[in-house]
Amino acid sequence: MFQKLLLTWFLSKLKLPRDVHRYAFAKFSSRVLLKTADTTLTYGELEDRSYRLVAAWQAMELEKGDIVFAQVRAEKELFEIRTAALELGIILTTFHKAHPAEFIAYAAGEAPPRLFIVDPSYGVGSAETVHTAIANLPIWKTGTDENYEQTLAAHQPILTKTKIAPDDSMALGFTSGTTGVPKGLISSHGSAITSLKMMIRNLEQAPDRSAININLTAIPLVGAGSGLVMPTILSGGTLVLMDEYSPEHLVATVKKFSATRLFVTPSQLIDLLDMPKSTDKDLATVSHIVYGTAPMPAAKLEEAIKRFGPIFQQGYGQAEVLPPVSMLSSGGHMKGGKIASRAILSSCGKVVDGVVVRIVDEEGKVMPTGEMGAVQVNTPTRFKTYLNPAQNEGVILEDGFFVTGDHGYLDEENYLHILDRQPDLIASGGGMIYPRLVEEEVHDHPAVKECCLVAVGQQPVLCVSLRQDFANNPKQIIKDEILDLLSSRIKEWQMPTTIEFVDAMPRSLLGKVLRREVRDALNAEQEA
Repeated sequence: MFQKLLLTWFLSKLKLPRDVHRYAFAKFSSRVLLKTADTTLTYGELEDRSYRLVAAWQAMELEKGDIVFAQVRAEKELFEIRTAALELGIILTTFHKAHPAEFIAYAAGEAPPRLFIVDPSYGVGSAETVHTAIANLPIWKTGTDENYEQTLAAHQPILTKTKIAPDDSMALGFTSGTTGVPKGLISSHGSAITSLKMMIRNLEQAPDRSAININLTAIPLVGAGSGLVMPTILSGGTLVLMDEYSPEHLVATVKKFSATRLFVTPSQLIDLLDMPKSTDKDLATVSHIVYGTAPMPAAKLEEAIKRFGPIFQQGYGQAEVLPPVSMLSSGGHMKGGKIASRAILSSCGKVVDGVVVRIVDEEGKVMPTGEMGAVQVNTPTRFKTYLNPAQNEGVILEDGFFVTGDHGYLDEENYLHILDRQPDLIASGGGMIYPRLVEEEVHDHPAVKECCLVAVGQQPVLCVSLRQDFANNPKQIIKDEILDLLSSRIKEWQMPTTIEFVDAMPRSLLGKVLRREVRDALNAEQEA
């Protein structure tokens, strides 16, 4: 009880994300915060460099509310830019190397930045393209002999006295625009710190700031991977980042740095299951695995628990409604000493205190427990607004709920089950097909690594990648076995008309299966 009261008191002192950084700088100055293939950065070094950057920004008259763009590697520069932005109230927009220079120029036209910081070897061509689009925009290039380092060296670190309110804008992110015009979404300092507090309050154990916490994210920081940053800093831990992802590189990085916690997507966790069991010894230091950003097949999760132990945690959230909306703790994966039922493992946990989730039909009427429909969320972690306020219409509702675009249901124990995105539902003569309900059954076949049910010519087609041990098996036999399996578990109108095999599912830069690319490729093949 005393520990809980102490934790509550401690969290109450944190009003802004920069409070977390300032606490860590004072308490963990000599500890290592960041490790990459080429970098080691202590908390004290980050404090010095980020406060020099604050001084440099103030010298060029940057102030709270100004926008800064950055396209740099996940190295020390990214961390000091993020920290300086939080200190000064700068609205930061970060870009991955996969973002084309033209996309950054477009974003600059929508939300003009006061400064663009770029690593020329990472954002190839971005400096030139953005300069052409906005000729008077200052551009700082990172690198040993570039003006970014020279500017930092020319200033002394200062602690800003800028007043920041929780509702002030903190970050601006852009959607990819693959399904329409890219949307800019603005988040606040308050939503970020509230997300952190809610995560900690819903953990089974409070963070141990005296323990060795070496956290490794396989998800880029421009996406959900950033969710590991503040928890690491608050605990005085070390964050390990990879320059490129592959399952082999992930295992090697865990071994090299003795990582204790991983953050992976379901696809990346399935990659680990497909690795030889001889590699498990290289993962021996891992005591906690957080998985998320997409639904996790229950059959694969069962296999992961059997192989690695009950060390898993997941939750639900989006860029617009930061996690936790719901959480499934490590203990929640077990019941009475045994692996929990599929009904629990296929969920993304129970809705947490302080968050309200409702399931509605096409007319917006709230559905009864267990009925499937559109997922709407009301949470204090919701983003502020889209850059274009007109895009809020129909998405941020008058009563504060956010329309997530996901479909799912709540069960009797308040577990949230996320099924599919609205565009991925498949209309059939017998009803609406939710692809995930079919895919969950497919994952029970031992040969299946990943699968994806998509509409091809208005017919449901199943796309499957195979596990390494089955890669050379006759595909017709596997196909017949999958169809036999499905015929005994789902209704006839839900059955795929055919099964297509691929070597590997296409994935986004954030490590998620690109269902849209699977659908487009199969439709193009059929048309040809």
